[in-house]
Amino acid sequence: MTTESRLEGLTAAEADEVEKEWRQLGATNIKRTAEGNGKFTMTCTFPGSPFATKSATEVLAAIPALPPAAPLTTKKTTNFANIGDEYRRNFELFKLRPERTAAVSARCKTILKERDRYESLGSRLGIPWTFIGIVHSLESGCNFERHLHNGDPLGARTVQVPKGRPKDLAPPFTWEQSAEDALRMKHLADLSDWSIASTLFRWESYNGMGYRTRGLPSPYLWSFSDLYTKGKFVADHKFDSEAVSQQPGAAVLLRTLQSMS
Repeated sequence: MTTESRLEGLTAAEADEVEKEWRQLGATNIKRTAEGNGKFTMTCTFPGSPFATKSATEVLAAIPALPPAAPLTTKKTTNFANIGDEYRRNFELFKLRPERTAAVSARCKTILKERDRYESLGSRLGIPWTFIGIVHSLESGCNFERHLHNGDPLGARTVQVPKGRPKDLAPPFTWEQSAEDALRMKHLADLSDWSIASTLFRWESYNGMGYRTRGLPSPYLWSFSDLYTKGKFVADHKFDSEAVSQQPGAAVLLRTLQSMS
């Protein structure tokens, strides 16, 4: 079985970003067609679904037990087909650092307080509320006066990467306007599969694959767990091998939310 994807009305820069993300997902037959107005249409074929399609509720359900595995490692590839099992195994086996339990619980309670707001946006876009709430936590500490893209203030377009968002609206923006722009920019709307592996892959892709290409576990996923010790991008494209993330990672938050919901 193959899956066809098509995106229209993209700028050259957006087409470049889409092509990069599709290649990470293992797409083939990637084509870029000029529309004649400075915009482009992108098409591709996925050999089978790039994710193992499950119901959207799996993101809040316990995943099946897995047999004992080799020591946990981070593969340097960004092709989902080669790392899906890694995500599932790591999610099953990671341990929360005991000294971080209170901080993780407190952050999850903050996310849960705004569940209705995350669900309202998620239901329109076909995205689980947990995914949106956790991105909001990681990008801006659940501050509704900040862009979901990167935590910049909502009173103006984003300044940090990605810069100049949202492009098609005038500031100041509502949180929902900005959040929808961020999620659609990342091509996360209306996807059918939100299994554990694909959810973790999308979080890591949202933040960037710079850790993985170094063979390191991303703190965006694993901070406050036994899988992560140190190493952090302290600014765009600036990696500090001794810096330590001071916020819980997405996988840690998700598994804790599973136990609280």
